[in-house]
Amino acid sequence: MRAADTLPDVIRPDSGLVVISPLYIGGARQQKEVANEVLTRWTQTPMPQGLLSMSVFTSLDGEALLAYAQWTDDDQYADYLRTAERGPLDLVDAVRYRLYRSMHATAVEPGCVITATFDVDGPERQRHIVDALAEAASRVEPFPGALSAHFHLSVDGTRVFNYAEWISLQAHDQAVENAELDEIYRISLETPGVRATRGRAYHLHGVLHAN
Repeated sequence: MRAADTLPDVIRPDSGLVVISPLYIGGARQQKEVANEVLTRWTQTPMPQGLLSMSVFTSLDGEALLAYAQWTDDDQYADYLRTAERGPLDLVDAVRYRLYRSMHATAVEPGCVITATFDVDGPERQRHIVDALAEAASRVEPFPGALSAHFHLSVDGTRVFNYAEWISLQAHDQAVENAELDEIYRISLETPGVRATRGRAYHLHGVLHAN
């Protein structure tokens, strides 16, 4: 694998599966140490067949890490699981997703990634909440500083994961302060069969790509 310092191409057409693994750390010092350990381990390990990219993110609050791994398909990931060694962010205890819908993708380099996760009651609720949020966003001008939103649906039908790219955390917080996201939050909180869980803001710590 080769190292890179740019965010993954979320909409790359050869990625048929996204595996996402969060890890609670609880401190900025430990967060950096574990993130470095993860990248070193993945760099020194033969790349699994079908793994296209492996991105490690550190949360801005110092409490968590996130692995975002793009695979060609489920079969290649299943082959990896049969021989995988355990370790932090090993992608074993992870959730499988597929990219469902993307909005406002731009060529501007993001300053941070802000995630939101929803627990939902089945595949119909997955699609419903994403389509409702996308429709609400389409009725207003793009939020200043918002670059993209990429909605992922878990394979088992129980979760939705939004990977949103922003110019900066400050731009996102300003949008919150100006009530520009109020309709988005209302839909997230009031849609039956949908339960929003805690979101986080992340910086990219490092990413490895297939050679």
